[in-house]
Amino acid sequence: MTFLHKKLLLLAILLSLVMVLLPSTPPGVQAKAQTQELPVYVVQEGDTLGTIALRFGVTVDEIISVNPIADPNALNIGQRLNIPGLEGVTGVLASETLLFGSSLTGLTRQYQIDTSGLAYLNRITSPSEVIAGLSYIIPVNEESSPLLPVVSVTTDTTLLEEAIKKSTSPWIIMADNRIKASWDIIPGEALYGRSDTEIEQSPFPGIESISFNNLPIIQGETLQVEISTSSAVEITGSFDGETLHFFSEDNGTYYSFHGIHALAEPGSYPLELRITNEGGNEYRFAQNVLLIEGGYGNEWVNVPEEYLDESVIAEEDAYLQPILEQATPERFWDGQFRYPVDEPCINSVFGQRRDYNNGGLYFYHTGLDFAVCAQNLNIYAPARGRVVLAEELTIKGKAVLLDHGWGVFSGYWHLSEFNVSVGDVVQPGDIIGQIGDTGRSAGPHLHFEMDITGTPVNPETWLNQVFILPAP
Repeated sequence: MTFLHKKLLLLAILLSLVMVLLPSTPPGVQAKAQTQELPVYVVQEGDTLGTIALRFGVTVDEIISVNPIADPNALNIGQRLNIPGLEGVTGVLASETLLFGSSLTGLTRQYQIDTSGLAYLNRITSPSEVIAGLSYIIPVNEESSPLLPVVSVTTDTTLLEEAIKKSTSPWIIMADNRIKASWDIIPGEALYGRSDTEIEQSPFPGIESISFNNLPIIQGETLQVEISTSSAVEITGSFDGETLHFFSEDNGTYYSFHGIHALAEPGSYPLELRITNEGGNEYRFAQNVLLIEGGYGNEWVNVPEEYLDESVIAEEDAYLQPILEQATPERFWDGQFRYPVDEPCINSVFGQRRDYNNGGLYFYHTGLDFAVCAQNLNIYAPARGRVVLAEELTIKGKAVLLDHGWGVFSGYWHLSEFNVSVGDVVQPGDIIGQIGDTGRSAGPHLHFEMDITGTPVNPETWLNQVFILPAP
């Protein structure tokens, strides 16, 4: 081989190496191609690159590599970040609190996403992990709205019949819901479509809506379940094995109130509803619901030692429990509860984890303590109710207990005197007693308590929130 041939061969090899090492497209175009199809996350309050990376299972460096981030320590709320590493996922990654009745299948149909992508984003390994009240990441297409529930097929109807009622085609519904054949439809489940007419957002035929006052459920708070129906039904239910009592005044809207214990462990708990319609058909739906901490603090209280005898405390609680567990079918109260004292000033809130006498007893504060700040000691009925207890107890001192109906009670402890008797019906603003210092008390005050079928709940919620709107 001549020197010229060797030189040409060496030049060709070098040219080939250069072609391999050079990008096939300009740097700017290549970066755009890498990021234009990536899903987008909108920065929320409290987010950092570290928490975002952890949430999506990527590294901070990987996020920085696909985003024009000048300062990794200075994110702005509303800032849009491309998220790498989520194969097959597109759109805006939004956080949605799941409603009761949500299912993995329903979410994939509503948002037109693959089950695998949704499961990967939320680390779901089983359909049972679709927990009401939990925040899930949902990829949302900004160019089109999520589908709406348009049809719910029952055992008594067909997809064709329901589609005709909604002026749509059964084949369109099957396509939108990725159903291969009509026999794959489970009776009672919601099917989604592109329609301006939304059906009952409920897993039960004849049920117009199922709503909760709190999702997730909160430690120490009142759980209210409200169910609207198109006809009279019979409803029973349970939360963590405890019965939910339902009441209605018009056979159209049904209410259940349930007390969540202030010491309940945070986590997911089973909630079940059973509904029987006029035809005798029973529908059952069960789902785990998230319960979170109430954010209560700690306090230390000193009282006479004789009031820390746990056997005495247990005996008094056992005496009151049968009264508090009654669920009177008549609702006495109407609208918001009023404060039980004039010039209310609070010196101890509900839920505080209490240490009595430096380790003599550990428990939590079951009510709201009002100090004496007014020019009188009057205690007023906060709402209409029937007196079911008016006597002196060892721990609670002179006490009054009002039944407001539907399992809702209010209690007044440590009174100096009471001027009502069992069986009396009191109205809002009626004086029922005077503030005192009887029983296990560290000084003159009113201990005001709200109980739902035997479980103390946060009284401030009842003083600041309307659970049922007043009748017009």
